[in-house]
Amino acid sequence: MKKILTILLISSFSFSFFSAFAANDTTTSAKADHFEVSIKSPIQIGEATDVVVKVLDKSGAIKKDYLGTIYIVVDNDSRATIPYVDDGYTFKNSDQGVITFSKGLSFTKEGKMKITVIDAEDDNLEGTASVTVTVANNSSATGNETVTVTSPDNNSEIPSDSTTVTGSAKKNSKIQIWLNGKQAGETQTGDDGKFIYELKNIDQEQNILQIKLLDGTDAVIGESAKISFKVSAGGPIFNTVTVKEGSKVAVGTLLNLEISAEAKLEEVTATIGDSTGTFKETKDGIYVGTLTAPTATGSFQVSVSLKNSLGKITTKVAAATIETTEAPNPFKNIKSEVVPKKVTFTFGVETEPTELAKFKFQYGTESGTLSKESITFDKEKIKTASGMYQWYIANLDPETKYFRILGLDKDGKELAGMKASDIFVVDLSLAAASKCMVSNIAGLNTTERDGTTILSWDATPDATSGYNVYKKDIDGKYIFIENVPTNNYTIHIAKDTVKYDDFAVTGVCNNGEWESPYLTEVTNVKTGPAQLFALLALSAFIGFLVMRRRFAFFKGN
Repeated sequence: MKKILTILLISSFSFSFFSAFAANDTTTSAKADHFEVSIKSPIQIGEATDVVVKVLDKSGAIKKDYLGTIYIVVDNDSRATIPYVDDGYTFKNSDQGVITFSKGLSFTKEGKMKITVIDAEDDNLEGTASVTVTVANNSSATGNETVTVTSPDNNSEIPSDSTTVTGSAKKNSKIQIWLNGKQAGETQTGDDGKFIYELKNIDQEQNILQIKLLDGTDAVIGESAKISFKVSAGGPIFNTVTVKEGSKVAVGTLLNLEISAEAKLEEVTATIGDSTGTFKETKDGIYVGTLTAPTATGSFQVSVSLKNSLGKITTKVAAATIETTEAPNPFKNIKSEVVPKKVTFTFGVETEPTELAKFKFQYGTESGTLSKESITFDKEKIKTASGMYQWYIANLDPETKYFRILGLDKDGKELAGMKASDIFVVDLSLAAASKCMVSNIAGLNTTERDGTTILSWDATPDATSGYNVYKKDIDGKYIFIENVPTNNYTIHIAKDTVKYDDFAVTGVCNNGEWESPYLTEVTNVKTGPAQLFALLALSAFIGFLVMRRRFAFFKGN
């Protein structure tokens, strides 16, 4: 009986053992065929890069149930930085057959490198990748790599025992944080060369911070300047301020600022010159707002003030420095067309400010005293099809000589950030403008009233010498009837046979020296034989005494 029981127990144990072994074999690496290894190439010496390992079966599908342990081997760089070099890496269920070692691999020498990934239990389960390693543009042997600290500022004061250290150096490289002569931490720069590190539990009031940059052999190849800062508890924490337009801007430029500080502050303000703005929190610890750069050229500091709900205030006097430069002249291709007492200007504007709404012309007889001004309509109303702007100024003093153009906002205020045009000269003398110009007449219409027909049209300020009225004769030619001072002409309708005639009108300037280029016609004006005779007689008399002009350019239809 005992013998039978022993045989049963041994049989049971053997079955359980082999069953467990078989089950384990089917759920781990038994069906995995190879590893796919992906690494960036080429890379530079000391540059840290990602390593991506995928476990694949023979068909190329990912083995999501792989739970084996892998090692990474570099064939010809014994000092290369390798992830999990001692104990290897064991896949987890959450990996689902794919693992990325972020910034886990770097090399200490140049050349063609072979990277092999192997399974700890199965020598036939492996994968390889080839990487070309090059020497950096600036050799690491010089030790002169640039390291910049952007926060905290030198000689700044922080209101707590922790601060965020930010800066930039060579991309994908090791960074050491040194505080008061001791290494306080280590981090890595990213693909953009920037780094960030949180310094906590600072136990000294006065501190010296320095950042060191290392190459692939852990040799120091660059150091930042030493940053001095003071710890004083109580006030809100200030981190950084960023001016989106950069550190060099034109005078009067509208500046967009972003302030990084402690979240949920009661009030955040910033000042530069005479401009002060209140900043709003758009997300935790990020406050945005605008300031206007000074109108004078020079170097100016941006000051930041933070206030928390307890009334504690932190002030950063020199949070940023802005250099203002003379703004370029935006007014281009200014041209003028002159007639007596009137100038038509055509001009372009380069890089228009968003606030630009209209323009102001200043002018006068002396360059130092431009006492007269003319404000245009909204800019879109005076823009031509070519994208230029056009505006005229009439009734000018003939002695006027000097002009300039300024930009205005929608409220008619001068734009401080937009430079006025240079003062330019326009000659208004009669020698420079022997002819006047009159626009074509528009809006002709007729109205019958109390036995008369009233011919009227749109008035134009250019017609300084009134309007000429013409009538078509039996030969189809227009003959001059009368010059009238206003924009209407009355025709008395005869009581006998009614007939209809065609009339036309032009504008006249400079005592009849010039008139509109084209006759503006109106047809079917009610008149009569008696009235027609009177009009023709009046035409002959006035034509002889007043106008003395030729009408050869008016040809019949």
